[in-house]
Amino acid sequence: MKRREIYCLIALCIIVFPASMIEVQSVEIPEIFSISLLRANVADPRQNWALLMELQLPKIGIVVDFHESTSWSNVALRTWDYPLIDFDYIPTYAEGGFDLLFMNYLWDLDWNPSRLFDTGYPVTIGGNFYQYANPVYDSLLINYLSELDQNTHINYGKQLQAILYEDLPSIATLYERSLYGFKEGLTGIDALLLSTGADRYEYWDAPSDHIIKYAIPTDLDEYNSYIQDNFYDKLWMQGIYGSLFKREQTTRLWEPQIASDIFISEDNLNVTINLDPNAKFSDGSPVLAEDVEYSYELHMTPAVGSSYYWNLNKWLASNDSISTVGADTVTFNLSQTNAFMYNLFSYGIVDKSEVQPAISTYGYSIFNEIPLTGNVSDTLVKSCGPFKLDTYNQTTSTVKLVPNTYYSELLNYDSPLLDEWQMMFISGKDTAVAELITGNVDIVDAQYYPTIADFTPTGVKGVLVKGPLYQEIAVNMRHPVFGTGELTPLGTPESAKYVRKAISHVIPRTIIADEVYDGLAVPATTACPDMAVVYDDTLQPYAYDLDLALEYMDYNWDILDPPTTTTGTPSETSNGFTKTIGDNWIISIVLLSLIGLTITQIIRKRKMSS
Repeated sequence: MKRREIYCLIALCIIVFPASMIEVQSVEIPEIFSISLLRANVADPRQNWALLMELQLPKIGIVVDFHESTSWSNVALRTWDYPLIDFDYIPTYAEGGFDLLFMNYLWDLDWNPSRLFDTGYPVTIGGNFYQYANPVYDSLLINYLSELDQNTHINYGKQLQAILYEDLPSIATLYERSLYGFKEGLTGIDALLLSTGADRYEYWDAPSDHIIKYAIPTDLDEYNSYIQDNFYDKLWMQGIYGSLFKREQTTRLWEPQIASDIFISEDNLNVTINLDPNAKFSDGSPVLAEDVEYSYELHMTPAVGSSYYWNLNKWLASNDSISTVGADTVTFNLSQTNAFMYNLFSYGIVDKSEVQPAISTYGYSIFNEIPLTGNVSDTLVKSCGPFKLDTYNQTTSTVKLVPNTYYSELLNYDSPLLDEWQMMFISGKDTAVAELITGNVDIVDAQYYPTIADFTPTGVKGVLVKGPLYQEIAVNMRHPVFGTGELTPLGTPESAKYVRKAISHVIPRTIIADEVYDGLAVPATTACPDMAVVYDDTLQPYAYDLDLALEYMDYNWDILDPPTTTTGTPSETSNGFTKTIGDNWIISIVLLSLIGLTITQIIRKRKMSS
């Protein structure tokens, strides 16, 4: 960019975004220390809010020397893959490590933070690049990862969150949202279970015609519960395959489906599950313990190519780890304790009396046959869930499910409310939204990446769903100022924590969520996503509060005149977000950041060339 163009762009920004839109700082804050920022050069909104933070940090005396945007491989060499050559820990950015890293994670309904913050997984073996160390956290994590009682497990999870919320090795920024389009009037849909591929279709309904048509943005190409790498194939399979346990609506805790009860030994390694005596396949034949045993043995047979082979073999030593007791009881002997073991009991059950002879005759090639065709027709898709497969068209990527009339014989369930559940591939967001508005489909999937404005016409609505993506600022806890605190005036870990809290209080999370993410995000509290079963919703995001942030910095450096904090620690009295900022503020900041970075890059290039 030429110099004249830069000046013109700056002038334009001054005209369009006047200074009144930017929060004015009442106290001149000197530079206290400087750092470098690190982020991956991926094309997502994180780039913009990272640029914003480059301008926010100087407001509390933290000057940004360098802001590196680079490949993930280069990020890794400074963090979780740091070579440990010059240092036996990850040092500061200037020494080859990092100071602050703009990071994201993809989580699940079961939050499993092992390896991230516990000292049992140091950076030398690919974990805890934060270099966070807290023995109380470590002890609680052990309990969390081994506790099988769901309510006790949740309690441990909330205690872990409270520690991370206070210590801030990870400065939580945003929880992202997914946006679905729904026809008005649909009932019984747990959108979070839908977005995670674990929905309970027996509760869905469209009262007007009892038919729901679901538009998806990609092809269907998988055929049975043993091959589930395509998320959308997994969705229709959730409707037909019954399993021992399923996620319950609303709480998302595990509850029996074709099981009647479960018994766990004192050492948490032996699990006995009794089947619902009324469980039946869609042809009316009973579900037996030998069907469960055989279904799991197939998952653990390498020739089948199961998507879950790796997971089951981690917890079950061999097929001998599964056995039956009579017709209605099956036992699992786990090789180690697993707090998330109910996931192991959520796999679809097939009819051994049909599948075993088919494999004997045709071999494992049957797992690659299109449903309702080939040598075994419906053998691999006949199961004991709420629906059965009616049609499957791979050419058009459409599938239709109809009720399994035997599902209502289960002890705890009634017949599905829908007469039909259909999934269909529609190419392009605009076409899918148009089909929703005209009534040809009832749900538009979030992976079309629609906007809120797409669902303003009468008769449709946008549904925001908690998503798996989480954004944070990762902290190097060995940094001598905001990590260990050794180079703060007071020289204590507590001093370092106050700096981290100050940083957290200058993140305008609400503005970033509304403007940078177009309303498809909310302020975050900890590294545990708010979609997780164990999420503690009593925690409140750190408020955007410049005054409070300065008080935390003043505790170390006495930068305020007169000082607002003379003794003790800053008092956080704000509840929620206390600052009101103009809607265009974030846009102005990001544009000015981009201009500043462009000028800096030009100056650096000239220096290098000279």
